[in-house]
Amino acid sequence: MASMDWAPHRGDFMNYRAASLRAVLKHGAALLVLAASSAPALAQNATASTGVEEAVVTGIRHSIEDAIQNKRESSVIMDNISAEDIGKLPDQNVAETLSRIPGVQITRVEGQGGAVSVRGINLNKLQLNGNNFVGTAANGDANLTDFAPEMLAGVEVIKAPSADLTEGWLGGIINLRTKRPLDFSDPIYSGRAEFSYADKARKGGFKLFGFATHNFFDDEFGVLLGATYSQSSGRSDQFTTGGWTRSLNTTDVNGDGNKDTFYMPLRLQQFADFFTDKRLELNGTAQWHPSDTLTVTLDGLYSQRDVYRPLIAAQAVLTPTNVTNGVILSDGTLAKATFGGVTLRPLLYNEGQTANSDALALNIAYVNGPWTAHFNASQSQGNALGGDGLSGTSTAPGNANVLVARQLNPTNTVTANYQLGRNNASPDYSLSGNYNLLDPSQYEVYATFDSNYPIRNRGRDYAFDLRYEANWGPLKAVKIGSRLENTRVFSAQASASYPPLSTYDPTPANSLRVTEVPGLNYGPLVGEFMDGQSGNFPRTLLSGTPQPDLWRAFLHATPPDLSSISSKGSINAVNQQTLAAFIKFEFEGTLFGVPYAGDAGLRDVDVHRGSTGYSIVGTTQAIPVSVSRHFNDPLPNANLILKPAEDFDIRLSAAKVTARPPLNTTGVGVSLAPVTNTGSAGNPDLKPYGASQYDMTAEWYFTSTSMVSIALFKKDVSAFTRIIQVAENHPEAPNNTNGQTSYLVNRPVNGTQGEVAGYEFNYLQDLNFLPDPFDGLGLGFNYTRADSRTPNIDEVTGQFLPMPFSSKHSANATLFYEKGPISWRATWNYRSPYLVAQQGAASGGSLYADSHGQVDLSATYQITDNYRVTFEAVNIGKDMNSYYVSNKNRLNNAWQDDTRLYLGVAANF
Repeated sequence: MASMDWAPHRGDFMNYRAASLRAVLKHGAALLVLAASSAPALAQNATASTGVEEAVVTGIRHSIEDAIQNKRESSVIMDNISAEDIGKLPDQNVAETLSRIPGVQITRVEGQGGAVSVRGINLNKLQLNGNNFVGTAANGDANLTDFAPEMLAGVEVIKAPSADLTEGWLGGIINLRTKRPLDFSDPIYSGRAEFSYADKARKGGFKLFGFATHNFFDDEFGVLLGATYSQSSGRSDQFTTGGWTRSLNTTDVNGDGNKDTFYMPLRLQQFADFFTDKRLELNGTAQWHPSDTLTVTLDGLYSQRDVYRPLIAAQAVLTPTNVTNGVILSDGTLAKATFGGVTLRPLLYNEGQTANSDALALNIAYVNGPWTAHFNASQSQGNALGGDGLSGTSTAPGNANVLVARQLNPTNTVTANYQLGRNNASPDYSLSGNYNLLDPSQYEVYATFDSNYPIRNRGRDYAFDLRYEANWGPLKAVKIGSRLENTRVFSAQASASYPPLSTYDPTPANSLRVTEVPGLNYGPLVGEFMDGQSGNFPRTLLSGTPQPDLWRAFLHATPPDLSSISSKGSINAVNQQTLAAFIKFEFEGTLFGVPYAGDAGLRDVDVHRGSTGYSIVGTTQAIPVSVSRHFNDPLPNANLILKPAEDFDIRLSAAKVTARPPLNTTGVGVSLAPVTNTGSAGNPDLKPYGASQYDMTAEWYFTSTSMVSIALFKKDVSAFTRIIQVAENHPEAPNNTNGQTSYLVNRPVNGTQGEVAGYEFNYLQDLNFLPDPFDGLGLGFNYTRADSRTPNIDEVTGQFLPMPFSSKHSANATLFYEKGPISWRATWNYRSPYLVAQQGAASGGSLYADSHGQVDLSATYQITDNYRVTFEAVNIGKDMNSYYVSNKNRLNNAWQDDTRLYLGVAANF
């Protein structure tokens, strides 16, 4: 796709920036007025002397009180969630927990929270107890699904930096805090057994959790151990077009005698994704506190995941040259048509996935008078076989092992009658042929796509800082430090090699039939596709159980490895070393009678990045390639906290921040998918993201468990990565037996002058002033508006595009009740549409995710002081996850996940 010159529109873009800031200030002022006008009602149960209610709280209220206290004591702008007890973080997944925090948005894969964006930006730094963590994602990040929520004491999202905080993020730092043994004065033993049920899969599962902590030698030394094992099953149904295409005057579709230009789907595809997910998480901590001056902490974590995932597919491949009875909308979308010459492909994918990660971290804290010193060292690694699913646009991450089948050619013919659907789940269409479409004997194997996706990541970091509490007038303390981080990521597409399919055909007079191949176990049917969704589309798929080892042995194929030309060309190996040093000045005092505190500092970041792989020449030559880049960024920042009243805080922050692009996108490799003729590639010339950000918050804490706040934020993004789609010729494509060498490849390129600006409103109210029994109620609501803009122009609409993965609106609402032995919590989470990837007009326009909401429920009944019963219902409404191209007439893909039910028993001693 040709690049677009946005210079003629620069004035419009600058006008937008000014208008967006005015809008932020206008809406922010309105919300502040609203908060102030409601003050009497909100504060009616506050004490007259301090404005903060003094009360002993437990359970949900205790976790809220802890979270509010952590927020107030923080020197930076942050939000957090605290677990009220061991194993009681109120979600099955850490990402789902994060989605309750203002400004945090998540995408879901197979019904579970996956990728996270903070204030419209998905470049975040994940830490475990403040230490770097390299995990099993292709970009080197840790998957949030690798962490059992039972292990955590809380989750923090830091939204504004100080000089001593680790760089490498534009959205926020996500810090997962585990329990520490010296936090407990008595030995504690905790356990939980839980049964789960997925309604679409109609299968059950279970989870077992155990925890123990004990201190020795008069609480000088403590040990904590935890373990979680779970097995769950599920089903996701997905419709996808495989993308859209623009047909330029190729055929007369409406019968008026003129050849038409129109946009049409490439395919009509249905996928039924069945999966069984087994997980094991282990964590341990040892702490030694021999004196008041020294604390040594050693943390360890291990996570193992194995997913068995047979994916059942029915693909109807369409062509623009055999279209009749067409109706074209004013936007060019083909709204109704009859397609002839359809290729129908019933496919059995094996998309299994394995992953394991581990981390070890040492922290030494020394305090002696005015001096405080910290030394941290950590190492972590993640290994996986199978995709990581972080894109959020696919319901089934994993490997891709499949033999491509189609109807017997040319004797069997298929026709598709198509029209736009009445919902966001699927178009209305029907398939008809001169044979039984669900009879396996009517299909032949004509191509292969058999690939695995290995991931190997390593990370180490060392940090030291020294703080001197000076107390020289307004200068409270000076802190200096440095940090060295090394991260290595490796990802590739390992492809199997097959001889010509006719070589081992037992009936060479005919084509290779699917019924002749061991490991292609066609026969059963899968029904109730997209149950509960209205529409006229096929509801039954030809199913089976794929066994790649059997069919490879039968066809004398070489299992997936990295020896082929195409596999070498897919290798992305990146090594990045970061050296940072900082100085930070802390101050506090009183100005015009108003107490204040804050800090100002400078962090300098020096990055060396090397990318290695292969450049492919023709179909037979792989030439080693190595690319090195160096970047340096000085990052000034300042934070100020004003306390005009004991229960009211105002926070101001200004900073320059930087973040690496996802490291797998900085490689030299190209990964190709011949079944869909699409691919993805890296770019070693990608620059680090950079932004100047400004934040202001006003926070009123009218009781220890209630608050209201408003936050204004603005990020001027000077450098970021955007994705463009390029038509490329790749004759070296793996298993290229269908002769197609033209691919649409997603490539990352450098972007400039992006902007995100908006506000957050957060309201949390404990309703304990209501009469019995309603005094157990409480509620919370938060809303974030994030207006984003880039100078990139959409080829179809001619409009400026927003920042990728940034929803304009997101909101959470919570209603909880806790009194006596009963507590329950109902939550609603929502985010509006957002851009996924910039695409050209030839692909129908840019790809967007549609709005999505989800309702969850959790409840607990405390049987005794030691035992409780738990219940959770996740994704109660089974709302669709839908994506569209350019506008909602062009549905790209949509999937439906299970509603999941959990019933458990927990004990603490």
